[in-house]
Amino acid sequence: MSDATLDRTYPPAPEGWVLQRHFGTFSGQAGPYYFREEGAAPGVAFFSEPRHANLNGVIHGGALLTLADMALWDICRREVGALNGVTVTLNAEFVGAGPVGAFIEAAGEATRVGRKLMFARGLVTAEGETLMAFSGTLKRVST
Repeated sequence: MSDATLDRTYPPAPEGWVLQRHFGTFSGQAGPYYFREEGAAPGVAFFSEPRHANLNGVIHGGALLTLADMALWDICRREVGALNGVTVTLNAEFVGAGPVGAFIEAAGEATRVGRKLMFARGLVTAEGETLMAFSGTLKRVST
């Protein structure tokens, strides 16, 4: 992690949200991400910046997919507690363009939680508009 990453100023977390503190990880570089406070419904979000955009000036699909993957983990973790695992599937339907400068949120629900596999689905939204629907599967693994 570079000193520039450590020195970067991050937008303050909106009320009810907490800034992720793992800045040296992939998600820290892709985000940073904000999580809804513990005890609240699952939710992960980021402030979209020009670096998240594609050549058309809207948020790149890869940035939205990364957000959805983060949300799958948040949904399942809040359902079962801390876990080790891997993403098995991540399905997405893009339905809207994400604007630069928006607080883009992903939220959803667990649809089935088994001993090894967990299933969840949700929506990615910005400014009240749906950008993407997603669903996915996580698999618990031993460490």
